[in-house]
Amino acid sequence: MMANYDNATMQAKTLLNNSQANLSRPVNLAIILNEQGLSAQYKDGLIDEALLNPMQKTIYIRRDDMPITRKLFSIAHEIGHWILHSRDKERPRINFSDNPIINTQVTAEEQEANAFAAELLMPYDEVRSFIMQGYSIEYLMAHFNVSYEFAYYRYNFIINMIY
Repeated sequence: MMANYDNATMQAKTLLNNSQANLSRPVNLAIILNEQGLSAQYKDGLIDEALLNPMQKTIYIRRDDMPITRKLFSIAHEIGHWILHSRDKERPRINFSDNPIINTQVTAEEQEANAFAAELLMPYDEVRSFIMQGYSIEYLMAHFNVSYEFAYYRYNFIINMIY
């Protein structure tokens, strides 16, 4: 199974365009969670960074000392699973570097959820506009309240689409 990036980004755009969270930046994920009937809460002892339990309509976030920007990406990623994938099983946010042997369906779903989260937190058209106006990665990081690593990745992904 191949990841369907176009569908994932289109679904994120649609969700954001129909959400009150689209009225400001950074995107307020609490609004989206509320609109979707979901909740997010910290959980001790979670192995993965985050876990969607669709039956409980809850996203569990591992309680640790990781930056809040990483946790926000994890929440956006799990919202992606909620929108894109079946709601019949728990879906953890998998760290591929710690878990190299994963089946192709799980890999595709994880890639789609990542693409969804990227579009939700840093919409392509907005980032492209900022890049064309000469804004820096540091500006994007602050404006969208994301990590430097994520802003850097998104910046370079979009630059490569432009040029």
